[in-house]
Amino acid sequence: MTNLLAGLFDIVVAAAMILVFFRFMLQFAGITAKDAFAKPIYRMTRIVDVFGRIFPTLGDGRINTASLVLLFLLRMIFIWGVLGMMRIDSQNIGLFYMPEVNLAMIDYLSRHFSPVMMFFVAAVTLLIDFLRMCQYIIIGSFIGGWVMLFTQKMPAIFGLLTLLSEPIIQPFRKVLPATGMLDLAPMLGFFLIILLETLVQTVGFYLLTL
Repeated sequence: MTNLLAGLFDIVVAAAMILVFFRFMLQFAGITAKDAFAKPIYRMTRIVDVFGRIFPTLGDGRINTASLVLLFLLRMIFIWGVLGMMRIDSQNIGLFYMPEVNLAMIDYLSRHFSPVMMFFVAAVTLLIDFLRMCQYIIIGSFIGGWVMLFTQKMPAIFGLLTLLSEPIIQPFRKVLPATGMLDLAPMLGFFLIILLETLVQTVGFYLLTL
């Protein structure tokens, strides 16, 4: 029964985090609530607007710090709920989405708990998840490009993912030479984000276990 409750708790919190993540990315990409696919996300994440009264937006309104704070609080709630309230070990969490390194860090936290360590683990695991989601967005935009190439039509959901991927890919596109129709920026961005994720995992776990 405890494992079932933990799984449900995991799914609810993870789903909320995914919604808030997409809310952040929508604003980062400059996509407003007028977009048909973005509108439901804006509606379901109105709590971000409440947090926005305390935490300002930066970068001409594109960097929503309220979303980042809410994501961090949700991760803290997840860790507290599973390790504190439910009193179960880390092998029974992460049923919805949790990379192995995140499980390892939370497992270490469960055996050497302290408030400072909990804060650190929440920050590092959230950053790892954030980088992982950026990879998925790039993959989605890449698939959308191939769909467009073969069908001459861009499904709306892939079009949205392409728009979301632009702020991630654009910096890499600026440093690459022009290659005509072959756009190498998504591939470069994808692999560099993987390298950054690996670096965060390695350094994060090393600092945690010092």
